[in-house]
Amino acid sequence: MKKILFILIAIIFSMNICAVNAETGSNDSTLEKLFTGSDEERAVIYYTMASTCSELKDHEGAIKYYTKAIELNPKMVGAYIGRAKDCGDMGDWQCSLENYETLKEMYPKEHFFYHMASLYKTNTKDLDGAMKDIDKAIELLGKPDSSYYAQKAWVYSEKREYENAIEYLKKSLQINPNDGYALGLYLFIADANEDYKNVIKISRRLLKVDPAAKYNYALYATYAKALYKTGKKKQALEQIDKAIEIEPSNKDYPMYKDKMLKGEKIN
Repeated sequence: MKKILFILIAIIFSMNICAVNAETGSNDSTLEKLFTGSDEERAVIYYTMASTCSELKDHEGAIKYYTKAIELNPKMVGAYIGRAKDCGDMGDWQCSLENYETLKEMYPKEHFFYHMASLYKTNTKDLDGAMKDIDKAIELLGKPDSSYYAQKAWVYSEKREYENAIEYLKKSLQINPNDGYALGLYLFIADANEDYKNVIKISRRLLKVDPAAKYNYALYATYAKALYKTGKKKQALEQIDKAIEIEPSNKDYPMYKDKMLKGEKIN
């Protein structure tokens, strides 16, 4: 009961701290006076505070409190995962990676940590390290997995080894034909290789199976370009109009539309 009370107090205080900390300064000393439990109990409170800050988009506050939780309980896996996420939300991929490297050391047989380390190594352009980690994740998992194959495909695509990337995307989509991430990556590779027939096919598939795709102006623009390149001018104009509708501030799309109307070449 005491532990539950502390967590409730932490939630109330953390919502206030995360909302006004930037203006009024830290209230940590006030809150810490209420902490009379064990290190593990206090770590749970800091974790709760960090989670609240994260929900309020106070990523710096979240990272600070996740770090305090880890200092009190270095085995709190959720705090490392949470800190990695908030670091990533701030664009600090190296910070995210360091958390998963620590988790890999702590749990060397947990495939998920290798998968996430591979993702962040790809973001930091350590592509050889990313490939090594995703291969280890696949080995440890011991069974086919759509998201793991898609991650390996991403590493291959970053290395510009498109044939290998497509091979693993096909494996991914055999397991989950509606995987929006795998389809999106396949679309990127097809567009990069000017494979416009596949761009059209994959765009249609994405718009059918992924609800978020209907709000992706870049997808409509890519789809429009492929249609135009294959002689489908009327359909291309319909798609570029959707891109303009979703993102009216983009100055390139009206230019593309103008060129399509005039029958001019577009890149």
